Amino acid sequence: MVKKVEQVAQVVQAVKPRHPFLLAPIEGLSLLEQGLVLVLLRTLTQKQAEQTVRSLGTAFEDWNEVRVSQCQEIAQSIHTSSRKKGPALLNDRTDSAMLVRAYLQDIFQEVHSLDLEFLREDSAAGMDALRDLKVLGKAGGAWLVWAGTEGKVPVHLPMMKLLDKLGWIDKTTSVSKATDMVAKLIPPGGELSFTLAIYEMVDRWNDDVSPIFDEVEVLRKNAYAKKAHEDWVRARERAAEQARKDEVRHIAAEKKEAERIAKEEEKESKRLEAAELRKDRERQRQRKAKERRLAAESKKAQARKDVAKKIADKKREVERKIAAKKKAIEDKKIAIKKAAEEKKAAAKREAAKMVADRKAAAKKAADAKKAAAKKAAEAKKVAAKKAAEAKKVAAKKAADAKQAAAKKAAVAKQAAAKKAAVAKQAAAKKAAAKKAAAKKKASSKKKPAAKKAPAKKASSKKKPAAKKAPAKKTSSKKKPAAKKAPSKKKSAAKKAPAKKKPAAKNPSSARKTSSKKKATSKKKAPAKKKAAKRKTTSKKKGASKR
Repeated sequence: MVKKVEQVAQVVQAVKPRHPFLLAPIEGLSLLEQGLVLVLLRTLTQKQAEQTVRSLGTAFEDWNEVRVSQCQEIAQSIHTSSRKKGPALLNDRTDSAMLVRAYLQDIFQEVHSLDLEFLREDSAAGMDALRDLKVLGKAGGAWLVWAGTEGKVPVHLPMMKLLDKLGWIDKTTSVSKATDMVAKLIPPGGELSFTLAIYEMVDRWNDDVSPIFDEVEVLRKNAYAKKAHEDWVRARERAAEQARKDEVRHIAAEKKEAERIAKEEEKESKRLEAAELRKDRERQRQRKAKERRLAAESKKAQARKDVAKKIADKKREVERKIAAKKKAIEDKKIAIKKAAEEKKAAAKREAAKMVADRKAAAKKAADAKKAAAKKAAEAKKVAAKKAAEAKKVAAKKAADAKQAAAKKAAVAKQAAAKKAAVAKQAAAKKAAAKKAAAKKKASSKKKPAAKKAPAKKASSKKKPAAKKAPAKKTSSKKKPAAKKAPSKKKSAAKKAPAKKKPAAKNPSSARKTSSKKKATSKKKAPAKKKAAKRKTTSKKKGASKR
């Protein structure tokens, strides 16, 4: 047993954990926060790690919010000794921020929460829950259980199996028995170092790259560790040999692939050369066919040009003949037109001579006519002057008569109006007298019932109705109607003499105007006869000349 204890002590002293750990739990922090401090010790000092954990706790609502936050947000709460500012400082803190996120995500996936306080109750159950942690590792999980159980060494099946194979404890499946056997191997005060060393061995025993028995030479003194190391060395040699064979096979395959590619490229180049030759032949064939086609087209075009030239020559000849015919016809037309114009000019001269003669005769007749008209106009003016003077005299007489009639009518109208007013006043007086009599009768009839109060009120209310003056108003309104009748008669009397007087006083003027018209018509008759005789004589002369 003494040898086992010494061997365990040598191994514990030789095994160095890959990451730094705290020597004692931190007061005031939960197990989750202490695990976060362990993770941050990989990039920060212990003081900086503790400050960072407390700063994250105050900056975020809870640890789940930190888990789902961006690294830039987490980096703002990380404490470092860097003097950089801005983006450069955040870049320096990125590694620590990524570790924080990875640790919280790892815990959440394994435990399905961010609360590790259940580790204080059962160390074995806690180690089973934390055995697959990737960020903390088995050693970090064991430290959390050790801190939660106040210094007890956590024992669970993987640790028991390893210690059994190393021969340090007897084979058992009871955790309590295994805990007792493990307690015998640990010197007083060495629980933390034993826990970290053993769980570092458990975590790295099956590491393919750097197992713990290859790094710790003291451990290879143990038969099981020595055999595991020899197996690992042989496995590495086999793996190296296999890798060498794979490399040779890979090189051979690459060489074979290169030869195949070279053959295919050579075949492809030959195919391309043959295709290029075919293309050259096809281009030559197309060029010759094009030359033949162009020659045939040029020949056809020349033939079309020759035919078009012949047609154009014929067309020009025909046009020349047509133009000659047209010219002959035009010359003939011009000669005919010239003869006609000469004939027309001679006729025009003859007609102009006849017109001049006619104009001379017409002028003489017009002069005579003007003289006769002038005399008639003068006579007419004299007659008109006399008629105007007679008309003025008649009009003056009619106006005097009209004024006299108007004065009479006005006097008659005034008299009629005066009579109507007198009659109206008399009628009004009669009506007032009747009303007063009726009022007296009514008051005399009502006196016996004077003691009744309601009767007095009724009589007092009826008095204004008896004193109504609409009669006067109606009489005042009817006055204009009485005056309208004489005004109509007067206007009719005025209109009648105005129409009749001119007809009675102007028979002499009418007779004078009719006698003047007859005289002018008698004077005009001989002048018309003379003009007709002149026309007939001029016509006879023209006929004799023709």
